[in-house]
Amino acid sequence: MSTTIAVLSQKGGTGKTTTVRTLSDVLARAGLTGRVTVVREFSSYTWWLKEQVAARSDAQGNVEPRFDFVYLDGAKNWTIDALAVVLVEKLLRPGGWLLMDDLDWTYADDPARRATDGVANRDLSEAERTQPHLRAVFDLIVAQHPAFTELRVQDEWWGWARKAPGEPRRYTIETSRPLGALAAGTARRALRAGRRRLRALAARRAAG
Repeated sequence: MSTTIAVLSQKGGTGKTTTVRTLSDVLARAGLTGRVTVVREFSSYTWWLKEQVAARSDAQGNVEPRFDFVYLDGAKNWTIDALAVVLVEKLLRPGGWLLMDDLDWTYADDPARRATDGVANRDLSEAERTQPHLRAVFDLIVAQHPAFTELRVQDEWWGWARKAPGEPRRYTIETSRPLGALAAGTARRALRAGRRRLRALAARRAAG
């Protein structure tokens, strides 16, 4: 059986790859056109995932998995990607991997970005703008899902999760950066969290 891969993205060996919303010219330059099925969706890849789950579900609610590897590099939004990883898990074969990047990206990091899959930056609350959506998806959805038992975070940016239900749970943090840089990043996240708590406290006092 060949390896089947899904790339869920907004950006432009052997096996077969299905990619959602990527650019055909990039694939042509890489010489991968013949190995890649491009799926262009009207709205978001979550609807495409829904259709995949529906098509592979039986009358008893069992889903026949399709993918060995899924790379999620898409909306970076809680509402969209929290649903996406739930659907992805249904489609991953046992032993398959989910890879997410941009774990610590925030809308505040990219104020010029007007919208992501229809989610306008200006319509977000302060917390939604300043907190990393994908970090929340990884920590609160993926890492707590009983099917994902091998978890890795690399350089605070890449999140790996292997679907291996029943195996002992393992969580590994890896870094290619000096320990000082890792400590500085931890301190920055703690500072941001402290600021969020202070803003929330101030808002409650103002409302009360």
